Amino acid sequence: MRAPVFRYTHLGTPIHRLHPLVKFLYVMLTLVLVMYPIRITDIPILLIWLGFSAVLWLIARIELRRFTTLMKILVGTFIFLLLIQGFTYRGGHTPLITFGHLRLWEADLGVITREGVVFGLVLCVRILVATSSLPLFVMTTPTSGIMTAMGKLRIPQTATFMFVSALSFTTLLFEMWGSIVDAQKLRAFDIDSMNVIKRAFKAYIPILTPLILLLFRKANDFQIAMETKGFGAPIKPTEIEVLTARPADYAWLAFIIAVFVTCTVLKFGG
Repeated sequence: MRAPVFRYTHLGTPIHRLHPLVKFLYVMLTLVLVMYPIRITDIPILLIWLGFSAVLWLIARIELRRFTTLMKILVGTFIFLLLIQGFTYRGGHTPLITFGHLRLWEADLGVITREGVVFGLVLCVRILVATSSLPLFVMTTPTSGIMTAMGKLRIPQTATFMFVSALSFTTLLFEMWGSIVDAQKLRAFDIDSMNVIKRAFKAYIPILTPLILLLFRKANDFQIAMETKGFGAPIKPTEIEVLTARPADYAWLAFIIAVFVTCTVLKFGG
């Protein structure tokens, strides 16, 4: 069975030992950065934060295959955004490729413009920046640490459970998908050998059907486990892991905030 892609891996790196609240702040600042108003000149600023995230990935010793898996998931979205923005961007005046002329309001749908491609590239980098932070948080923080940290923030227990469950089911989804694909290959049903058209009409039904049934079964087991452990009882839950802040946590906190402030100043001070 292949290993799940975005599951927590116990290592002794500085990022794994970092306080979960510091990593949670890193995720929140990443989302704030990508939610700033969009400008074409934002690419260098986004690349600074993306490079910072890449450094964190390297320090955490996360395997390259996990990042390539993330890119495989996003590459279709990137191609779609580049093409759509290239054809429809209203501020485009420099043609790169011309297929014809089809005017629609202020855009020429038959021409791919340089400004549109650049704007689509900005959107792609924003998505990549946003999606590179949460896997880092999940793969370097145990579930008990996430729950304890969210408890420290006074987040309701139900909301905490929903967040952690969503992360768990995402990992479980990848794991079961790989298991089903491997099982179908043993039955001479190899999805990787099919072309795009055959895969679209024939490949996914034999995989999605058992996947949905297995998810329903897992959800039922999950519910039984919750009731057995007294979820929702009107008492304060105990903490599996006691979190303490170390000097290194404060140093990383200051460093993360400094990089964020630098990116913000470059964006609004230029």
